[in-house]
Amino acid sequence: MKPFHTVAIPHEDIKKGALEMSVFAADLWSASRGEGPQEYSNPDVFFRKTYETDGLKELLETVQKRLEGRGGDSVLQVQTPFGGGKTHSMIALYHKAGEWNAKRVVLVGTVLDGEKTLWGEIERQLTGEIKYLTGMVSPGREALNKVLTANSPVLILMDELMEYMTKASGVKVEDTTLAEQTLAFMQELSEEASSISGVCALVTLQSSFIEQSSEAAERLLSKLKKTLGRKEKVYAPVKDSEVTKIIRKRLFSNINERAAEEIVSNLVDYFANQSILPAGIEKSDYRNRFLDSYPFTPEVIDVLYHRWGSYPEFQRTRGVLRILALVIHSMLNNSNSYISLSDFDLDNQELRQELIKFTGSEFNSVIASDITADDSGTVRTNPELGRAYQNLNIATRAAQTIFMYSFSGGREHGATLTDIKRQAAAYDNPAEVISDCLERLKNRLFYLQNTDDKYFFSNKPNLNRIIHTKMENVSSESLKELEEELLKRNISGKRFKTFIGEQSYKDIPDNYDLKLLVLESVDKQTMLEIVNSRGNSTPRVNRNTIIFLCPGEKTNLEKQMRRKLAIDAIERDDSLELGETDRKKLKEDVKRISGELDDAIHRVYREIYIPMKDGLLKTDLGVPTYGENKTLDERIFDHLKSESKLVDKLSPMVISIKYLEK
Repeated sequence: MKPFHTVAIPHEDIKKGALEMSVFAADLWSASRGEGPQEYSNPDVFFRKTYETDGLKELLETVQKRLEGRGGDSVLQVQTPFGGGKTHSMIALYHKAGEWNAKRVVLVGTVLDGEKTLWGEIERQLTGEIKYLTGMVSPGREALNKVLTANSPVLILMDELMEYMTKASGVKVEDTTLAEQTLAFMQELSEEASSISGVCALVTLQSSFIEQSSEAAERLLSKLKKTLGRKEKVYAPVKDSEVTKIIRKRLFSNINERAAEEIVSNLVDYFANQSILPAGIEKSDYRNRFLDSYPFTPEVIDVLYHRWGSYPEFQRTRGVLRILALVIHSMLNNSNSYISLSDFDLDNQELRQELIKFTGSEFNSVIASDITADDSGTVRTNPELGRAYQNLNIATRAAQTIFMYSFSGGREHGATLTDIKRQAAAYDNPAEVISDCLERLKNRLFYLQNTDDKYFFSNKPNLNRIIHTKMENVSSESLKELEEELLKRNISGKRFKTFIGEQSYKDIPDNYDLKLLVLESVDKQTMLEIVNSRGNSTPRVNRNTIIFLCPGEKTNLEKQMRRKLAIDAIERDDSLELGETDRKKLKEDVKRISGELDDAIHRVYREIYIPMKDGLLKTDLGVPTYGENKTLDERIFDHLKSESKLVDKLSPMVISIKYLEK
């Protein structure tokens, strides 16, 4: 399939890497003065890169109708969540009003001095002087009418008005404040604008108090809404369903829809065949969503706009645009046919720092130690997933997907296995490989968490990684001690006189008692020396009373023992700040692993050697029967009896025939 950047052609500023935040930050004041980025100050460039939403189209039509004296609403309020396109809408109106030959007044609260008045600024911008709307007290409707009537048609744009109101609240005007006088003026303006044909005032207010920093500011906002509410009409310029179109229009100059449709159709078919489509969404619906968001998967927009966008300080639209522009620029030299969350290269410092602003600086070290550093668990996992996938960086793609899903200003965080597969899988790295990859990452990464079937990164080490770190530091002496303890626990001593561990030859008596010697490994030379000698070159007489028990492959047993010792060490370590969930999991692990170790001892220690006339005879104890409740020595005794290697008695006839016949 074609690389995405040959299907969706990025704008030149994206290609060149001109990705400063100012490029995506709409500034009405700068645009009105012909300053700042061409994307806002130049009308042609602005509208070429602007997707006209239904709300924006309605707003432009309403204002044009009003300015041309054809009725319509005189006072409009654009109300959006923070970063929802209100300033962008005002810039659109500013440029269009110029086309409509209307005079324009721009009042931006972050620019205005707190001691200047709105009414004075309106007259100064319309006439070049302040003659009628003077003083710090609201001038009244008559003076305002004179100025507006003489300069009609006029569009008054007021952006960030609450910033100005907050400053004005600190300016005393007789027995009131400039903020109180401004409230009075806003009421006069709304009434006067409605009575004069060709006058329209537009005010931007957010839909919540998130942007405000104090209770006093909230009270001012409430009063302002009440004042404007008598005459104003509220417009919301952006619907959630239009976000993808806004993003695509701003980032790409042209999209080959036919080629995009072919890529999306193939991918959605692949996702369906791999059973990794989102739960509860029909294939056709997901395909349509993907077509709307291409070259991004729908989840890219959802995660950035809704999860990351839920941080109060995240500038929704401009923040998403800035991050996506960085991602696009970083991928211009590869052949990916689309962009998923797995393509968010966390080794790209510019992109990483853009994200770290919201997660906290401590995640710099989390990203490095778990994902991007040369010795990180993710980088070490990449080549382990099979020769066919060595150069595909599957572990990195999975980890980057999880990281992007991990954060939200609300409660929602984390990615399911299906989410991760859908973002990290592709034709050349099929979805089933992701499952194996995640199992490896769970045991190797320090900060990857797995709770309630969701994966996410946190700034605290995960329990699995703590356990594995402790496992790596278990000493061989500790392993040996635990193994001997397990053997003693699983041998009753009722059937044999038992010797476990290193025993000198002279400690093994030469008598009629049956003796079970448990060795650390199969060592036939040592076994024959014990059978033939009591030590000090004294020949052994009762050779056929010795039975050897040796282990088979110990790898899994040693791993389980290391885990048991690691968990014991964690429970003793008071410096670890473990949550209640982790503590509970540790207790469950201790209970489970104790039973597993007993079973493992029975499975590993199964090779039996008994002395014969010409050496040693090996027999295999076999795997214990499920539900069998016997000790190791009981199983050995029963096994040897069933094999006729142990007998209770011999009749004279048997002795005669078997041993004395010749």
